[in-house]
Formats: sequence, C-alpha cells, structure tokens
Amino acid sequence: MIPEVSSLKVRNVVLGSMMFGLGVFASCGGEEATPTAEDLSRMLLTESDLEGEWVLFNGPQGGDEMVDPSGILTDQQRELVPSFDFCDKASDGANEIAEVLRPLVFRQLDLTTDDEIDPPFDRSGHMIFVQQFLYADDPDEITESFDLVREGTTACFGIIPADEEGPGFAEELEVPSVGDDRFGALITIEEAGGWAEWHIQEVMFRQGAVLMRLVLIDIRAGDDPYFTTEEFGDLVKTAAAKL
Repeated sequence: MIPEVSSLKVRNVVLGSMMFGLGVFASCGGEEATPTAEDLSRMLLTESDLEGEWVLFNGPQGGDEMVDPSGILTDQQRELVPSFDFCDKASDGANEIAEVLRPLVFRQLDLTTDDEIDPPFDRSGHMIFVQQFLYADDPDEITESFDLVREGTTACFGIIPADEEGPGFAEELEVPSVGDDRFGALITIEEAGGWAEWHIQEVMFRQGAVLMRLVLIDIRAGDDPYFTTEEFGDLVKTAAAKL
C-alpha cells in the first residue's frame, strides 16, 4: 500500500520506524479496553489542527493503494505498510517485533510551502510531510513492544553508512513530556545522487493500550530545516492534546 518515495514520499531508513502512544479507553468496569480502529481514527491529526496549509494525502488515486480518508487500513494495506528495519546492532527481540507490529490507522498530511522542491534538479526548497501510525494492544504487550522498538532504535544511533541512500547520521531527539514513556530520534540522510538531504524527526510514546508513531520528514535542498526541534515538539503536543 505504501509505494516508493517517488509516489508517497515515505521510505524506511536504517533506524526503521518509530511510534508514540495515544489514548486510554476505559470500560464500564473501569478497566482499560483496547481501542478499535474507529477509536484510533478519531485521534489522528487533521489539516485544521496544524498551522499552515496542510493537505490530506491518501496515496495514488484509484485502486487498492488509496487509504480511506478515515485513516483506517484494510488487512491487506496493513501488511504493506513499512515496518521497522533495524541495523545489525539491534537485538533478535527488536528484529522479531519489527516483523509483526503493524498499525491499525495511518495518515499523511503534506505541507504546501512557498519554495516547494521540484526533484531531482531543483537545488533549493523543501518537500515536507507528517505521518502518523497508530497501534493498539493489551497494555502489557504495548509496553513490551515499545521497549523493544526503543532498544532496536537506540542501538543504531550513529553513522548511517551509504547504501541505496546515504551516508547519514542518527541521534537522540528531545521529546516533550507526553504519554507514559517516550523517546525520539533525529535522522539526517543524503538523498541518492546528493541533490538533497532528508531531515527526519520522529517520536514514539506509549500510553495505556496504544502506541503512535509521529514522523516529520523534510526533504530539503540547500536550505536549513523548515521545522526546528522546538516546533516539532509543539506538533507532538498538539497531537497528544487530541486524546
């Protein structure tokens, strides 16, 4: 469902994906219940939640690749959403969770800017989009999944060697105090051919029965990052406020 970057503008990098958790739903007895996809879809950011001119992107027009505007994924689409892709330093447990963890809902919002990049020959400007991936499970399972993803991610901090893309670098990103636990990463990686750089800010936090991944990607050519770390932190807090 998620095509190559040329169409949906999303790609796994060495660190793989990250998530952050949103929401706790209580049953009548006061115990936490696992949210449904419909519950999670109401937590997703919308264009009106963010400052600027954001546009909902559902994928290529027509066919099974299009995501429903609700963000709810079909079973087939869930299997095709990029999973985690850790480096060789990650543990077996981290790699195992990378194979099985899949989101229930997904949304991408694209930002319209005055200096929109025009690949592959445009040498200035930005291509910016934000993505959300939400997951739900038993709270104990969510905690275990979170810990394994954090373990695999932090094990791969440092130099990203050149491969299909690169070289690049991954490091810890400061995260606002949201959820029961959280962490983030800043990834910079050179686009193939060296015409641009991917500046990726990701955060993951868990809360109760839910994980959510929030990713802000700025493909930039010859310019400073469009969003500072503090501005991305404000975006994280906006998403958390939708609980």
